[in-house]
Amino acid sequence: AETVGRFAINSTIGVAGLFDFAKKHPINLPRRSNGLADTLGYYGVGPGPYLFLPVFGSTTVRDLLGRVVDLSLLPAAVGKPFTNPIVSGTKGVLSSIDDRVENDVILTRVQESGNPYAAMREYYLMKRQAEIDVLKGKRSDANIDLNELEFLDSLPAPTNAPAKQPPAPKPQ
Repeated sequence: AETVGRFAINSTIGVAGLFDFAKKHPINLPRRSNGLADTLGYYGVGPGPYLFLPVFGSTTVRDLLGRVVDLSLLPAAVGKPFTNPIVSGTKGVLSSIDDRVENDVILTRVQESGNPYAAMREYYLMKRQAEIDVLKGKRSDANIDLNELEFLDSLPAPTNAPAKQPPAPKPQ
């Protein structure tokens, strides 16, 4: 019902979906991203190993499988223009830019941590579990308090700066 309501509001008042009026006051219908990976998680399928892939970025086996199926579904069901690589590539690039902008603060903090891989893994796994908990009604939102992350504030890796030389002895 929420999804149908969001579609009706955003496709009319939101000028064919260009603006998201459904999430604003007084309507307050949140956008709930949902796909096969979320459905599998909802029904208890574990995430599997964490992976960091060059094109996909942070993911798990469950999320990778879900993403591949989700990305294949629209072109297979609808056909043209979604089978055109230019259309799907453009959508992918724009989605990636949007994700990067939305997560800029978090990604900057992760890169500044002493162990960026561990910090990103911890954040991603916590965020995905929070998103599934929202679907199950265990949480009201999927926001993660960055202070809860163990690896995020670890000390930065030592630099390769030369060690200080002890002062030269004074001549007598």
